[in-house]
Amino acid sequence: MNAHKLLSLAAALWLLGGCSMAPKLTVTPPELPEQSTASADTNASTLGATWWKAFNDETLDALVEEALQNNDDLKIAASRVDQAAASLGFSRAERYPTLDGGASAYRQKTSGETLSPFSGFIYNSYDLSVTAAYELDFWGKYKNLEAAARGQLIATEADRETVRIGLIAGVAELYFNLVSLRRQIIVTEETVEAFKESYEYRARQFQHGAIDELTLQQSHALYATAKVSLASLREEHALAENAMGILLGRSPKALLEAAYDTVSMLPEPQSVPADLTSSLLERRPDVLAAESRLRTANATIGVAKAAYFPTISLTGTAGYSSSELDNLLNASAQMWGLGAALYVPLFDFGRIGNSVREAEAKKDEAVTLYAQTVKVAFKEVYDALAKIRAADEKLTAQEEANTALEKVLSLSQRRFDSGYGTYLEVIDAKRLLLASRLNLVQLSAARITNQISLYKALGGGWERARP
Repeated sequence: MNAHKLLSLAAALWLLGGCSMAPKLTVTPPELPEQSTASADTNASTLGATWWKAFNDETLDALVEEALQNNDDLKIAASRVDQAAASLGFSRAERYPTLDGGASAYRQKTSGETLSPFSGFIYNSYDLSVTAAYELDFWGKYKNLEAAARGQLIATEADRETVRIGLIAGVAELYFNLVSLRRQIIVTEETVEAFKESYEYRARQFQHGAIDELTLQQSHALYATAKVSLASLREEHALAENAMGILLGRSPKALLEAAYDTVSMLPEPQSVPADLTSSLLERRPDVLAAESRLRTANATIGVAKAAYFPTISLTGTAGYSSSELDNLLNASAQMWGLGAALYVPLFDFGRIGNSVREAEAKKDEAVTLYAQTVKVAFKEVYDALAKIRAADEKLTAQEEANTALEKVLSLSQRRFDSGYGTYLEVIDAKRLLLASRLNLVQLSAARITNQISLYKALGGGWERARP
């Protein structure tokens, strides 16, 4: 029997195996809404993979591309995908026979002081052989190992996509935070300059006896407080730049030298999708990851249960053996061997049973995690929609308040100049107006970042693909 016949026999026996001890799995998500109660300008299924480009900001586009190329978390996620792919390849290879070739040359002299009839002989040994081995997968152990590895690969790929979506959203949110902070700094710088001029004017008035020292110090305090606010905003802007550098994967040197040429005004908000149909499950990579890990856990039960049953292994060897190298390939030098081994577990003191129970408990955990992931997915969408609606309402109300505070300041200043009001009223009006102007910028930024959160919650334009 030659190596070709051995391989043919092993392949035939392989086709006989392959039943699975894994339980049947039906993935049922929690009760889902039939349709969204929220209105939207577009359907969520049209959410583009490059949604951030709708803001028409070249700087933002460049930062996103840099992050996708250099971010450390994304690189780690990609490495984990490579590891899972290699693990799947290894598990798949375990379902096939092994084939090894060998050759040896050996010269030996036996002892002349033994009772063997071959004592004192010098002889040579030459061998050339091929060995095949295969474990029959009657109970689906290796089949389930491959299924588990495949599920882990799918989950890891989905994890990478979750990191990618979060990274893009994080860069966009941080970028518009920088724009907002830059705008707040401009507003505060203008206010500080105005307060400085007012303080200097009050100082001249005090020198000429037109006002008392209380009014002077109140003006001075207002000016100094505004400078504190400006310093705080500049600090926050610097920290945001450092955070952006980390997202972009920049080196410490580049982090120190970072300077981001952001626009000075926030863009108009975009029309956003808002449907909450079950198609959300097709767009969220974390939902796919949880589902795949559930399938992996189910397949692992089959691996554990297969240990209850006998293991049958086949081995075969074919080749040539001769004491003379010239005769190694002669027909008379042929040799072969074929064998089978049976392993039956008898007493393991609960090892297999506990292994099965552990696998079943992990599956129960995966079922709950899958359901939890689906619930969190919808919660994040609901939260983003609620924040968008609230931001619009807050922004409208703040604009009304800003207009009213401008009138309050004008009236307070007029009353003080006419001698009917106190300077404290003017200070309060200025302080409230500054806070209102800054809040307007913050609310405008919040409206955009809430839309970004919705893009992220809807899967960020990712199109689910099942291997």
